[in-house]
Amino acid sequence: MQNIDASNMKYYRLLAKQYPDRKRALGEAALSEGALLLPKPTEHFVSDLHGEFRPFAHVIRNASGVLRRYIDELFPQKSEEEKRRLATILYYPKTKLRALEGEMERSAYEALLLETLGDMILVAKRVAAKYDHRKIARAFRPNRAEVLDILLLEEPSFRHKEQYVHRVYEYIVRTGEAEGYIRALADLCVRFAIETLHVIGDIYDRGEGAEKIVDALMHHPNVDIQWGNHDIAWIGAAAGNFPLLANVVRIALRYNVLSTLEDGYGINLLPLFNYAKQYVPTAPFYPRNPAPEAERNETIARLHKAISVLQFKAEGRLIRRHPEYEMDDMLHLHRMDLKKKTVTVGDVTYPLRDDDFPTVDPADPYAFTREEEEVVERLRASFMGSEKLKRHIRFIVDRGGMYKICNGNLLFHGCIPLDEAGNFRMTRFMGRPLAGKALLDALDDAVRIGVFGHGAAQQEAADLMLYLWCGTDSPLFGKNRITTFERYFIEDPETHYEKKNPYFRLREDADTAEKILHAFGLDDPRAKIINGHTPVKRAKGEHPVKANGKVIVIDGGFARAYQKTTGTSGYTLISNSYGILLAAHAPLANEADLIEENVDITSSMEFVLEYDERRLLEDSDAGDALKEKIRDLYTLAELYRTGKLRERR
Repeated sequence: MQNIDASNMKYYRLLAKQYPDRKRALGEAALSEGALLLPKPTEHFVSDLHGEFRPFAHVIRNASGVLRRYIDELFPQKSEEEKRRLATILYYPKTKLRALEGEMERSAYEALLLETLGDMILVAKRVAAKYDHRKIARAFRPNRAEVLDILLLEEPSFRHKEQYVHRVYEYIVRTGEAEGYIRALADLCVRFAIETLHVIGDIYDRGEGAEKIVDALMHHPNVDIQWGNHDIAWIGAAAGNFPLLANVVRIALRYNVLSTLEDGYGINLLPLFNYAKQYVPTAPFYPRNPAPEAERNETIARLHKAISVLQFKAEGRLIRRHPEYEMDDMLHLHRMDLKKKTVTVGDVTYPLRDDDFPTVDPADPYAFTREEEEVVERLRASFMGSEKLKRHIRFIVDRGGMYKICNGNLLFHGCIPLDEAGNFRMTRFMGRPLAGKALLDALDDAVRIGVFGHGAAQQEAADLMLYLWCGTDSPLFGKNRITTFERYFIEDPETHYEKKNPYFRLREDADTAEKILHAFGLDDPRAKIINGHTPVKRAKGEHPVKANGKVIVIDGGFARAYQKTTGTSGYTLISNSYGILLAAHAPLANEADLIEENVDITSSMEFVLEYDERRLLEDSDAGDALKEKIRDLYTLAELYRTGKLRERR
């Protein structure tokens, strides 16, 4: 037994409340010892969701094809049509059952319910086979817990049990409870087909349902988030950083997706509508996803241009407060000559595509007019006053980080800044030299201060999020500069170029990947870097697996804006007890086809790593935690045996 001091005894007294006598402590230890030999729980990795709620929700419901594969395994006798129908019921039980009820005679529908109930029990048993049954049972809702527990544990093949189980099924159907039990079993299958969900950044921007994604994540029992640059923009906006606030509004206008702002978070854009009336809309500001109504597109273009000018002004003010960021190359308003209609970038002067800047004073181009100051404050108040946005951002920060080490893998969104020789790039933008893991740790602390801190420290940290969005040495951005102004106002495409950090070239090299993994304490030859951020251009022959399998990039195009260049609708990664599998997804059909025609996202799946031996729970991080619990339980039992703690019977 380990040495027990006063602080240890306090812990064991607390543990004794849960296990009040020696037999219960030893019983729990025995069950936990057995659980160590269960298969390693399955992990699910997704990245760069960009507000695309429907494909995200479907991939979560079908577990990237895992549940359909279980159906194929369990029901070889069923036709393809029957399997597809069962899969659709599993993914969308309420909607699909309602549709089937309207199509079928009552007797046929009840027969289908009886069959589906039995099928769902088999799928649920297949899913539950990897878990301690107590964990499964804790997920049951009280009103159905006892029946579900019995159905999952009973085996109809045992003598005398077939009729018993069948009679229970018949009773459930006859009393009108079948739909409820089928929904409960479907939710159970979805919940436990994947134990842990890792989101490798960029929940926000471009799509229309980011807030719905966050709602879904908040209901997931085991999720973590590695922040992406688009997430940081929203975190900064909610923390009061106006350049980032303007940036997220600008992107929403660019893609004509205002629902997250207005409907999702209740952001009041009316002050911007009134202010934008003075701007003349020009081609670069019309939405990429135009509305059918020309008048709406013109309104969007005015708003888009107005918020862009506010963003450029606000960026100038913040960057000039922080010379240590070395971001002056982002500032262009003071380099414009509106009389000559030109702007100077570097040593070259270019003609402006648009010289309509009614609120820019050449003598003080980054100053806000009185009207702009009012718009800025009202927009900031709307963002910071949104309770739902506040809840979502606090959840993302609480469950998130700059990186995560999990089961021997290193997860991060963008890059580890490197120099051309492959060394960790030394940075000083935080006021001290930082590189590699130390840089990411310091930035992780800063983001939390920006959200949870107060006073001057919170303001400094909130300002820093602009650097994380687009600074040269930001691990989330990974480029030498951002060229938003140039893309809007300069025709020459050379000015639009953003040079990537050497990491994105060197991540093809196994030695570089191993160097990064070693710096984070990962020396197992099976360790991998898993990240997103840069779309994998599958259509051009690019593969997501790099560096002899050491690096996996899973940004495959959830965002529709990228799908023409990626040639796919997203990659997801599955890590189970047999190895690591990469799934590539086809575009999601419309909702009617999903339900009526039983259409699925067809996934191709390949092993990235296949283990020589099946990995068990004892080989995982969760297993390490369980081993520690077992040691504590044995110590507690010994404290009871020696009388140092009194048993409560």
